[in-house]
Amino acid sequence: MRRIQQKGTYRVRNEPIGAASALRTIIFDCGRVITLDQDMEYSDKMADFLGAPRPAFREAYSAERHEYDRGTIDAAEYWRRVAARLNATRLGAAISGSDLARLIDLDIRSWFSINPATVEIIRALKKRGYRLLMLSNMNLEGKECLLGPFRTLGDEDWIAHFDEVLLSCDLKLLKPERAIYEACLALARAEPDACVFIDDTPKNVEAARACGMRGIDFTDAASLRAALAPALGDACPEL
Repeated sequence: MRRIQQKGTYRVRNEPIGAASALRTIIFDCGRVITLDQDMEYSDKMADFLGAPRPAFREAYSAERHEYDRGTIDAAEYWRRVAARLNATRLGAAISGSDLARLIDLDIRSWFSINPATVEIIRALKKRGYRLLMLSNMNLEGKECLLGPFRTLGDEDWIAHFDEVLLSCDLKLLKPERAIYEACLALARAEPDACVFIDDTPKNVEAARACGMRGIDFTDAASLRAALAPALGDACPEL
């Protein structure tokens, strides 16, 4: 799928990925693709914990996120910067261990609701023999939960379907920087045009296309299944 910007909105159209025989590697983003969208109930709890207006909190949360996800600042520094941007006096110049633990817990819970419909597609692709990679902007705390308590869905270790998991906090790179896609392609074991990259953020998909990969702009699991139909064949039931 591809979104085309038109008068401030996005219109979505199908973009064929080509014959299944031409594909070797399929690369997934994590947030809002494998996981569901951020649970704003937890976002509101973080804002309330800091004593900040919710819209202002969401702006500060996003504005300071990049270096945290890149892995160049730790959680304590990230939340100090968020609090400073909000003039949140509760935390002062330093964040206590209990306050930091509370914010990290709420943050993780806001993101890690695994989408079973996407996992169904991942499972089907693996059965078809494709090499699967994950490429995600994610901080260290997210990584620890992704590879720990959230790697299972029911009794299934869904992370085990992936041949490689590449995260920004390890690479010290962020999507849509070209270098992070080059690092991914170095492990893809396929030429760029034999790789499909799936992400919910249009600029990240466009950056992958600029590196020669095919791109799918994620909106929901059913649309993803339709876009991947040549690769899935009849291996994945209707979602």
